[in-house]
Amino acid sequence: LLESLDWKITFPSMESWLSTYCTRFNVLTQGRLVSSIVWMWGKTIFNAGVLIRHSPSSTKLPPRKQATGLLGLGVVSAGLLPLDAIAAKTICPVYWQQLFSEIEDTKAQQVAIPNSHVVDGHAKRILELLCMTVGADLKKLQQACTDVAFQLCSATGICIAPSPGVSHMDSSGNRSGAAIHTSV
Repeated sequence: LLESLDWKITFPSMESWLSTYCTRFNVLTQGRLVSSIVWMWGKTIFNAGVLIRHSPSSTKLPPRKQATGLLGLGVVSAGLLPLDAIAAKTICPVYWQQLFSEIEDTKAQQVAIPNSHVVDGHAKRILELLCMTVGADLKKLQQACTDVAFQLCSATGICIAPSPGVSHMDSSGNRSGAAIHTSV
């Protein structure tokens, strides 16, 4: 096999995973969200470029996991899912909202978000289709989104640093806020 390939082995890149995911998501949604998917493609490719330049993939965050997180963030950006749908359960909702808002305020927002075709009651189905698209359960999808959000934050020079114990729930289940710091 290797000889027939002239010993050239290509590994899937973040872009190839995103292309596969967007195509798969379009098929699973029967083309009903094509304008949103086209918009998400542009946004995720822009953010993939940011990650490639500033925070390349690693064993902890390989290209597939980065693409999974970027697609999840893109689905929220396109208005197809609420932000809390892709949040890891251990992260404070206020902190997560601040992190997402900071990422959204980057230069990636050069194109208007298309009108959503999703009725409120369909968010659960969109989330199921997103999990099918990336071949991950909800917990893995949420973790990928969280990891990539922090990676984008770091790559864009935005550093949201929680106070000790702030970004996670405490033992009683209470959640606290977070402080936002921007690096100069």
